[in-house]
Amino acid sequence: MDNRDSEKMKKLAREGKLISKICGEDFPQYSYSDVYAEIYGGGERSAMGVKKMISSRLKKLPSLSPKEQSDLIDEINNLVWDLYNRNKESQQKLEDIRAVVER
Repeated sequence: MDNRDSEKMKKLAREGKLISKICGEDFPQYSYSDVYAEIYGGGERSAMGVKKMISSRLKKLPSLSPKEQSDLIDEINNLVWDLYNRNKESQQKLEDIRAVVER
């Protein structure tokens, strides 16, 4: 896989695009599993992937010991902050785009 393709895939996932849409719309030449592996292997996650991670961890929370709950709450907090920071980045990009368009 071309390094430029890999970087674009990660960028799109960071911006919140679903992996299935990245495959279908941007990289139909690659399989879903190839795109998934490239994104997650590079340390990136889609917004939908992070949402699913948070949901699954919240469901698991009641069955854990207090120490495990505390650890899981910390992990969930980090995931929420990740989503928040990505949203801020996306908002800044939109503002930059609007400024260019309005010129």
